[in-house]
Amino acid sequence: MSGADAGGGIVQIGDLLDGRYRLDEPIGRGGMGEVWRGYDVELRRAVAVKVLLDLDADVELLSRFKREAFIGAKLQHPGITVVHDIGRDNNRLFIVMELLEGRDLAAVLARSPKGLPVPEAVEFALQAAEALAAAHAQQVVHRDLKPANLFVLANGRLKICDFGIARTAQATEGLTVTGRPFGTPAYMAPEQWRGKDVDARCDMYALGCVLYALLTGSPPFPATEQAWALMRRHLDETPAHLRSVRPEVPARLDTLVASLLAKDPRARPDAPTAVQRLRAATDPEQRPPLRWPSRRTILAAGFGTLAAAGTAIAAALWPGDGNPPSFTLTGHTAAVNSLAFSPDGKTLASDGYDGTVRLWDVAARTSSASLDGARTVAFSPDGKVLASGSDDYVLLWNGATWASDGNLASNAGSVISLAFSPDSKTLASANGNGSIQLWNLATRVDAASLDSHQIGVESVAFDPDGKTLASGGSDYTIRLWDVATRGSIATLTGHSDLVTSVAFSPDGKILASGSFDNTIRLWDVATRGSIAHLTANSRLVTSVAFSPDGKILASGGGDNTIRLWDVVRQTGTSKLTGHTDVVTSVAFSPDGKTLASGSNDKSVRLWKISSTG
Repeated sequence: MSGADAGGGIVQIGDLLDGRYRLDEPIGRGGMGEVWRGYDVELRRAVAVKVLLDLDADVELLSRFKREAFIGAKLQHPGITVVHDIGRDNNRLFIVMELLEGRDLAAVLARSPKGLPVPEAVEFALQAAEALAAAHAQQVVHRDLKPANLFVLANGRLKICDFGIARTAQATEGLTVTGRPFGTPAYMAPEQWRGKDVDARCDMYALGCVLYALLTGSPPFPATEQAWALMRRHLDETPAHLRSVRPEVPARLDTLVASLLAKDPRARPDAPTAVQRLRAATDPEQRPPLRWPSRRTILAAGFGTLAAAGTAIAAALWPGDGNPPSFTLTGHTAAVNSLAFSPDGKTLASDGYDGTVRLWDVAARTSSASLDGARTVAFSPDGKVLASGSDDYVLLWNGATWASDGNLASNAGSVISLAFSPDSKTLASANGNGSIQLWNLATRVDAASLDSHQIGVESVAFDPDGKTLASGGSDYTIRLWDVATRGSIATLTGHSDLVTSVAFSPDGKILASGSFDNTIRLWDVATRGSIAHLTANSRLVTSVAFSPDGKILASGGGDNTIRLWDVVRQTGTSKLTGHTDVVTSVAFSPDGKTLASGSNDKSVRLWKISSTG
């Protein structure tokens, strides 16, 4: 649908604003404008473009639109949407922002009407509080914090969006338009309802409402009530304590939310204090113990022989409590998203959100080349092809010369994950629209398209014989596919959030899956039953990988660590620390002696670790 079809009458698909920003498709509409998926033809990157629809907008609306751009450009924080540019084209005002791929917390809550798992809700609130602390430090008050304005990226990073009604402490403009207070009724602080001057403490009240909603499924007072009823309740009523609605909520979290919802702004904690208290709420000592399956459970699932032989994941972990030797590779200017070793182990490819694939000489630990790419990377098993994914196509590179070897146009949304079949003849690409494409590498033809998941496909993996393809999706499920017939074999359920990563053990008997629900599940491929449910990294699990001999399972997570797992022996885990932000990807070298990790901290680390023992 074009902007004209949507009622704006001013923009349409293909328009090139200011000779630079191409409008590709409308993706949202708000009170001030229409948001488009666009493309910056100069920097060759996907962007979001917000266009002011009303050409005859009044002075207040124009001021708010420009203020959103000014504030967005002023605030530089990973938890706040980045504003790249503002411009005018034929009297059309527009703002250019980073394009966010994921979903907002309103959509997350819609799928969890009784609330999210406590650790997940706390994690989202913590990230929001950290971003608010940065905004408040710059004297910026958001004034409309709510789940719909909190966007969760595929890597688990939360971003605050829509500073359209934000204001700075130095601003002199009023707080109302046509006598109405600014904000969303279910999340507005009492002082906003009274029309009084507000400061950063109104954001803290809204944060309390958001956290209440994340934990119970709805804000303190029902959003379905009429505005006048909500005003009265926010002004005069004390919400039910969290633990009366959800008893398993920790007492100190209940106390924090109650303080955030204080009627008197002076009684509310500021953002830095809320950050400290939320971090305390995620203290490892307060988390439940690892949920290891009993040996009887493993035997009952048909893994007695496997456990005795130790051929799957009888781990030999790094001894002791300290980290193994590691080396840090730097060069990316944005988060590292994906990693892949060449079959000979001499080259490591890392794909970053800076739009580049870097090739590293593993022995020399130096960058040997830089190629185009934006989301994911994979080597063919024969080493002849390196593939990298981007917004709507797959780039292919000659594995010997690194010269371009063409591209595959997906036309199915952003390419999120790639996997080669063991014979290197087929490439599977997982796409943001929920489909998987299987490409014939000899003919470069899309041999099949699997409409696999209701929404985005996060990860794909072939089993060792190439007969089965596994996919993990944003719909919380794992699908198994018969590669020959293109038919669905099974749907595996059990995760309570999007499945970020899937990996087959080298013998093909076990499938591991990691999820944003903070867990790893191990599945019996033959029976398709769950054989283990591991509480993994203390925050989101972003990636899982088996060592080549199948004795170690590595996972990367939102707590900035890598975990190494011994499942069969049911011992503890080894934890590798050093990254300063989310670990987005893990990969073992072909000889199993090196583990590579990529992170949102823009670095790649090589860990010297042996999987023998």
